[in-house]
Amino acid sequence: MLIAKPWYESGSFWQFAITTLVAVAVGFLGAFATLRASNPKRRLAYWTLANTSLFVASHSQTGALTVAHHGTTVQRPRVVELELRNTGRRDITAAQFHAGQPIVYDLGADVVAVLEVASQPTGTVAPSVGISAGARHRIEVPPCLLARKQKVNISLLVDGPERPVRCLGAPLVDVQVRETAEPVRSRSVMLMYGWAINFVVLAIASLFMR
Repeated sequence: MLIAKPWYESGSFWQFAITTLVAVAVGFLGAFATLRASNPKRRLAYWTLANTSLFVASHSQTGALTVAHHGTTVQRPRVVELELRNTGRRDITAAQFHAGQPIVYDLGADVVAVLEVASQPTGTVAPSVGISAGARHRIEVPPCLLARKQKVNISLLVDGPERPVRCLGAPLVDVQVRETAEPVRSRSVMLMYGWAINFVVLAIASLFMR
């Protein structure tokens, strides 16, 4: 006497279920990719590369060494290196600085001079970073073009103890601004993860369909 197998033991049922699951997953991933492409995000990341004293403790106590800038002695000289990077998928334009207001960073100590502002890759323009008027512990990044994948390194000579660099204001429209301890993963790496997930799903589906 033949007994019909339960529906959940049917090979055709599982083949249909797996096929449907894969189709839904592929459709979802396709819709997600389309949505990301049609709504590219703008992001600006920043972090402190260095915050280093030019003196060791013995030098500052004995006065064995001095540092002067344009004839003015710097009592507690430090070099701070700040890096900005456009980590989004589109340019950040000068028009996105609300009401023409600058990005403001607080160094926690008087800024003696902006030593260098360098931009990469070649062909991108470095912003004209300046010290805030009436608040020498702050610097300003005025409205400018920050191209996709552009990296800006700002080197500063400050006079004072080590303090964390803080962003006091980033009036950018439709731009996510955040501090990070290290460079964020590139979009290519994230896409690689996405393709790897797709490959695993399809591989599992093919095993069930045999």
